[in-house]
Amino acid sequence: MATAIQIDRFTRLKQTVSGSFRPQQLPRLAEYLAGNEGEIHYSIAGNLDTDASGSQKRSVKCIISGWFLLADPLTLKPCRRDLSIESRLILVASEQDLPPLEMEADDEDFVVCGNELDVLETVEEEVLLDIALTQTVKAGDGGKKASKSGAPGKPAVEKISPFAKLAELKNK
Repeated sequence: MATAIQIDRFTRLKQTVSGSFRPQQLPRLAEYLAGNEGEIHYSIAGNLDTDASGSQKRSVKCIISGWFLLADPLTLKPCRRDLSIESRLILVASEQDLPPLEMEADDEDFVVCGNELDVLETVEEEVLLDIALTQTVKAGDGGKKASKSGAPGKPAVEKISPFAKLAELKNK
């Protein structure tokens, strides 16, 4: 299945692609799966913004939903993982075009991209980032999601000592 998008045309014409993948089709996700069940749906919309200075910024909006089974890191039992991702990616031609991290907005991420954007790789990266982010958020935060940037006012990520977990297991 060809999954490459010609970025210039896609953003200039504000096109949209959508479809779905089986979780095992995402190679870097496949090693974490606890079964073949699930589905991942995506919609990627291109956009070309021009600012007051005439500078153009190519972007894509990614909406990803679905579910799959992950192995719980403690019990190794299958655990359903639901997805609800919405992100905005600003596409730049080279690393020199990346702004300093402190200049990036919280609601957008910059991605170095040549003339093509691989849909499968983009969906896979967004899913892996979402899993990594939510795996670090503990139950003590009231179920709220921490921001990617760790912005003030957002729930803090609580770290639990591996020794505390061992002591808990020893006392059972």
